[in-house]
Amino acid sequence: KLRLQSSSAEIVILILALVLIMAVASIATPGFLTYKHITMVLYVNTMFGILSLAQTLVILSGGLDLSVGSIYWISTMIGALLMVKGDTLFPALACLLIGAVIGIINGTAIAKLKVPHVVMTLAMMIILTGVLYVTTGGGGHGRATEQLISFSTGRIFEFPIISMVWILLSVLFYFILKITPFGWRIRALGSNPVASRCSGIQVQRIQIAVYMLSGLLAALAGLLYLGWARTPYPTFQSGAGVGADLTLKSVAAVVIGGTLFSGGRGGVERTFLGVLILSILYSILIMAGLGVEWQIMLNGVIIISVVGVYSQAKTR
Repeated sequence: KLRLQSSSAEIVILILALVLIMAVASIATPGFLTYKHITMVLYVNTMFGILSLAQTLVILSGGLDLSVGSIYWISTMIGALLMVKGDTLFPALACLLIGAVIGIINGTAIAKLKVPHVVMTLAMMIILTGVLYVTTGGGGHGRATEQLISFSTGRIFEFPIISMVWILLSVLFYFILKITPFGWRIRALGSNPVASRCSGIQVQRIQIAVYMLSGLLAALAGLLYLGWARTPYPTFQSGAGVGADLTLKSVAAVVIGGTLFSGGRGGVERTFLGVLILSILYSILIMAGLGVEWQIMLNGVIIISVVGVYSQAKTR
């Protein structure tokens, strides 16, 4: 009961923080709270939201996926290259399959070969960065089909279709985590892997399934981005893997939502609020004329601050 009350209080705090940030943004920028502007903020951050959803599942299970940003970009570029001939369905399915397979490779190495999750997913990020750089030379190639462009840029009642996809996925995984045995096992694994194994939970299967879902969701986000960007250009940061900025953002959203790195505690609804808070903060930075490097610094500050606060609270 106390844990439930604590969880509810944390969600209320997140909602109040979101309202406060929106109020500040509306004062600084008249018209910020208009329907058009809010839907635009949701639209441009939808892919970030889906990546954060993927990261939530992994962190809840006690892991961490540093390759989500790279899977996102590999899906985007493969989709763009395959769609040159005008077909949409086969390239889309191929992208999703590739994302799922990469996730299975991550999960299998972590679960069966006992490779630490940070080492495995970091290595995968580096491998995918190399593959992308060799195949694209760091430039844009291919183009999305008109069908995918129409879907990714389409609106229903002036609300972005891809944002609806993100919201529906969040609702789906909220209920999966709340009311299904699979969801309970993810939380149990994150809370206590040894006890989970002793209670008969197939720990390795759960780990592989979680990383597979992470890869699948990351690939879906990349596919939706392809329709939005039309011809994608991967972001290669100096000294970092491709998509490292997206991975960092996804971790920041999960952490600010209160899902703990230790696993077991947190949820999709918290991450959804975390994404909204960060999206508005990013929007404020952009309106203030500050570049992407400020967003990256903000992510780092948030991760350190929130983890520090939770660590202090845990030791008391």
